[in-house]
Amino acid sequence: MSQFSNFPSNITQNARILISPLDWGLGHATRCIPLIDTLISRYNARITVAAEGAQRAVIQEAFPALPFLSIPGYKIKYHKNRAATIAGLVFSLPRIVRTIELERQWLADLLRHEKFDIIISDNRYGLYHPSIPSYLLTHQLLVKTAFGAIADRLVQQRLYKWINRFTECWVPDYEAEPSLAGELSHPKKMPAITVRYLGPLSRLKAVTADGKIELLAILSGPEPQRSLLEKKIRDQWDRNPGESMVMVQGLPGGETRTCQQNNLTIYSHVNGEALSQLVANASRIVCRSGYSSLMDLLPLGKDCVVVPTPGQTEQEYLASFLAAEGRVRMMLQKDFDLASILEPGR
Repeated sequence: MSQFSNFPSNITQNARILISPLDWGLGHATRCIPLIDTLISRYNARITVAAEGAQRAVIQEAFPALPFLSIPGYKIKYHKNRAATIAGLVFSLPRIVRTIELERQWLADLLRHEKFDIIISDNRYGLYHPSIPSYLLTHQLLVKTAFGAIADRLVQQRLYKWINRFTECWVPDYEAEPSLAGELSHPKKMPAITVRYLGPLSRLKAVTADGKIELLAILSGPEPQRSLLEKKIRDQWDRNPGESMVMVQGLPGGETRTCQQNNLTIYSHVNGEALSQLVANASRIVCRSGYSSLMDLLPLGKDCVVVPTPGQTEQEYLASFLAAEGRVRMMLQKDFDLASILEPGR
């Protein structure tokens, strides 16, 4: 796990800290794991986590003794095609704004009977308080919309009004180039508050390989796109199976389920330690171009083929940006071709 040298100096021993990840994919939860680990090991912090559903399951698996609170969620859903997903996200904007206000009200109600020394919000823009040090964790200082640079700047202006209410903004990326997120984390215009680059946040450890996997497929993200990519991979593998593939379905919660067929091993979910070993053993990896997946894999130097979620413009930008630099290979979901990924020498 990551250890940080750029933490603010005002974090004190035994501080009581509220941490809450956004409920938009698993990445916001997984990147909170090394953050929580450092806060506990370095500062003996008393952590309370506000999360529900899959995000709660992921963090609770790593820290089963922590107390958890329920918090209003955004409950973002995708559609089966790119255009419908983009339209759905646009029409969801009023509900997103309302949820940000609900977060603010939820925190105000909580603070009437609970006391916290620090608040850490992962992309929840309403989770701040003017009298408590409040830190926003985000790699998105610029949001890539589907409507061009003017729309991007307008969204950024609105975003900065929320961001500037926090004490500091913590960016999980390298401060110097080459960065992992490009202009998302290093835009021309910065927020008015202090921006602190923490470096990549990964729950994975660099471990020695103890076996060999031809291909590791790591699935994640909202439905139905997660299932659509899984079906493509499994159908193509069944028609032309290779030497060995492991698939992690990205379905936390409940007992981990495993099945094996046609040289394919499928896990419903694995913890960070098990995933670290699978990654070490894998010759090639297929995954979404979600930012947390990239933080996990690129620092380890893995050969990655990234498949952006259709309609998720941030993932489309990250995949294009990193592919142009030769750091990943990019494949659109509609053009997904497992045989070309497995082709020797590719």
